[in-house]
Amino acid sequence: MHGTRIRPLCAVALLISALFVFSVPSYAADFRLSELSDEEIVLLSGQVQEELVSRGISKTAVLAKGTYTAGTEIPAGSYLFTCLAKGEEWGNVTVRPDRGEGSLLIWEVLSAPAEGEDPAVIYMRLEEGYQLKSDVPFSLTIQPAVLFR
Repeated sequence: MHGTRIRPLCAVALLISALFVFSVPSYAADFRLSELSDEEIVLLSGQVQEELVSRGISKTAVLAKGTYTAGTEIPAGSYLFTCLAKGEEWGNVTVRPDRGEGSLLIWEVLSAPAEGEDPAVIYMRLEEGYQLKSDVPFSLTIQPAVLFR
């Protein structure tokens, strides 16, 4: 008697599961980036970058020398900064809070590595509003934070 009730319930559960599994990819297929406005694309890009940082997915961005504000041009998070200077290039790398108005948190003078040496690498945590300024080209690699218990 119990076996006859269980079979129909299993069949219904299997049918519902199959409908769910096969309908999920169709939602992704209906999403078209080309239909988004420029503002929506920029917002989505920022959200994706923030999610990469929060999940600790290792990604590297190569950036030109310049000034970048965490939360605006780059997502806030933990990074490995790698100096990409070549030849005779050298320059300062600084990090300041308060959109560059606060006191120096990091100040390093970096140059291109000598023959056979590795480039300079600095660990940095960039909170919302921190300003990173580099006089040399560089890369930032998302670095998941280490939690001690």
